[in-house]
Amino acid sequence: MKQKKPSLNFILTIVAASIAVLILFGTAVVLVTKSKENGAAYRHSDPTPQKVINRSQKKNAKVAAYNSIGEIRTVTRRADEDSNGVTMVVIPWFSYPDGDTALYEELVQKTRQFQSIFMEYFSSYTRAELIQKGETVIKDELKDKINSELVLGEITDIYFSDYMFFE
Repeated sequence: MKQKKPSLNFILTIVAASIAVLILFGTAVVLVTKSKENGAAYRHSDPTPQKVINRSQKKNAKVAAYNSIGEIRTVTRRADEDSNGVTMVVIPWFSYPDGDTALYEELVQKTRQFQSIFMEYFSSYTRAELIQKGETVIKDELKDKINSELVLGEITDIYFSDYMFFE
């Protein structure tokens, strides 16, 4: 008895079905094994100055925002002899007690000094070290440095409108 050869349509159908099964299996593997924290490498944006001011009014601890520091571009420390530092951009702003005009005037007067503090701080760490520290620790350390330079009061918090590394 002579066997009938499979038709071209039958072979193509089998190949197409096999490809579909591979795609479905690959998708299932990726969905099961992927990291549970989507966007873990992305930062959560800080609130806008107006949101911080509005929240503080509800808590009866009114704050004002000082956002005249501007954009700071700097380069992180080199990770090793063969690499360059990573360019980064940060736009910081401070909150301070509302109505403290003496502190506001001191902040305005020392803006360039604050810019230098930020540049010096970020250029003394590698990108990996900054990521490992995390923004909360960085903000606390910078707040301590800024407050140590102030005579007429203290800032309450530091926020970053932008905090980006460029590679």
